[in-house]
Amino acid sequence: MLALVLVAGGGVRFALSGDDEGGKPAAGPTPTAGQGDGESDGVGESDAELATRLDGLREPGEARVRWVQSLGVDLPARAMGVYGPWRAGDIVAKAFYRTVSGYSMSDGAVRWSVRLPQDICGAPTLPTTDGRIVVVTEGEETDTGADCSVMQMIDLRTGKTGWTKSMPNNPDTQRRPAMAANGATVTFARPGQVHTYRAEDGQELFAAQPHGCQSYSFVSGPRMVALANCAEGHEVQEFDPASGKLKWRYAVEQGWSVEQVYSVSPLVVAMGKGDAWRLVALRDEGTYRSAIDLGTRDVDLGFAGYEVRCGGYLVVSRNRDDCEGVAADDDTFYISTKRKHVEFDVDNRIVAFDLDTGRPKWAADAPLGRRMEPMRLDGGKLLVHVAATTSRGGEIATLAPTGGEPRTLLTHPAATAAVEAGMTAAEVDYEDGRSLLTLPLVGTAEDDEAEMSTKTMLAFGK
Repeated sequence: MLALVLVAGGGVRFALSGDDEGGKPAAGPTPTAGQGDGESDGVGESDAELATRLDGLREPGEARVRWVQSLGVDLPARAMGVYGPWRAGDIVAKAFYRTVSGYSMSDGAVRWSVRLPQDICGAPTLPTTDGRIVVVTEGEETDTGADCSVMQMIDLRTGKTGWTKSMPNNPDTQRRPAMAANGATVTFARPGQVHTYRAEDGQELFAAQPHGCQSYSFVSGPRMVALANCAEGHEVQEFDPASGKLKWRYAVEQGWSVEQVYSVSPLVVAMGKGDAWRLVALRDEGTYRSAIDLGTRDVDLGFAGYEVRCGGYLVVSRNRDDCEGVAADDDTFYISTKRKHVEFDVDNRIVAFDLDTGRPKWAADAPLGRRMEPMRLDGGKLLVHVAATTSRGGEIATLAPTGGEPRTLLTHPAATAAVEAGMTAAEVDYEDGRSLLTLPLVGTAEDDEAEMSTKTMLAFGK
C-alpha cells in the first residue's frame, strides 16, 4: 500500500508495503504538505543534486536545469497513466496511482500531496478556471469489478480536499468516465450518466441526455463541447456550461465516428472510418467549415503520413482532448508528419492546413535528424518542440505564420540529453521562458530500482 512519510528537511517520501494492491486503504484522502527536493535516482544522488550537477555542465547559451523529479515509488506491477500536469499559479500538479501532488514551478519542491484510498481512474485534461481539479477513483469492489465512480475535488493552489461524490455503479457500459472542466464547472460523462457540477462546492448544475442521444465524452476548455452517439449516428454538440442548454448539434457523416477533439477554439475534430482518418473543422455556430483528409491513421503498420500522440501512446483514456502534436489558430491547423527515424536527413515536418479550404498552406522541415511537433500558438507564432536525441538536448522554438525555419527560444543542455530522450512521449509545456517535460506513463521499468529512479518531470529555463 502506498504511503507518504515526512522526512528530514520537510520532504515527502513514498513507501510501499508490496507490489500488489493488498492491505486496507485509508478511509479517505490524506493531505500532506511538504517542501521536498526530490528522491534518489537509485545511486545515492538526490534529484536536487542531479539537477545541480547537470546544470553545472551546461554550455553557454543553454538553458538552466531548474529541477528534476524521479518517480521515487515502487508501483504495483503494471503500467499506469499520469494525469496532468495542471497549472494553478506557481503550482504544477500531477496524479498517478493513488496520489495527487503539487510542486513549485520555481524549484520543484513538493508543496502538498494528497493520498487517496483507491486507484485514480479519471481526471479532466485541464483544471477549472478557479484552480481546482476533480479526480475519480475506483469505488468498492463488486462481483463485476471496481467501478470508476468516486469523485474527489482538490484545490490545486493549496492541496486542500473538498467535496466528494459517488456515482451509481454502471456495470453494463464503460466503467471509466470522460472528465471535462469548463470554466468553473466539471462534468462526469459516460453513456447513461452525464452530470455537471460546480467545482467549488459540488452542487449539481444539470444532468443531460438530450434528444435520445448518449453523450460519451465532454471536452475541457472555454467551450462545453460534447460527443454523442445518437439514433441517426454520431454528433458533435455544444452546451451552455451554466444551464446545460443545447446550443447546436452537428450530425457526423454516416459511417464515421468522432474520436478526438484536436482544438476547441477553433473547433477541429478527428474522425475515423475503418483506417481512414479525417479532420472536420466547424464554425462557432456548429456548421461545417472544411475537411482535411489525413489518409490512414495506422501508425503501427507504418502507413500513416501524420502522427498525433493521444493519452501518452499506451494509456487508455476516455478523455477525447488529450492529444499532443497538433495546434490551431483562427485560420490554420498544424500537424506533424510521421517520423522517418533518420539521422542525416529531414526526420519529419510540420504541415499547415487552411481551415477554410482544408488544403495545405506550407510545410516546415525539422532540423536534420530531429523530430519537431507543434505545441500551441504564442503571440501569432507557432510554438514548437524539437525533440532531444541521445547527444543533443531538446529545444523550444517558433515558426512564423508563413513557415520557414524554426527560431530557437530555449535550448535544453546537452548534458541532460540522455535523461530527456529517455522520457518517451513526454508532454512538453512552455510558459514565461520555462519549459517542463512530464512523463505520461509510469510503471514500465524492468526492476524496482529502475522504476523508482525513473525521471517523471524535468524543468528548464530562467
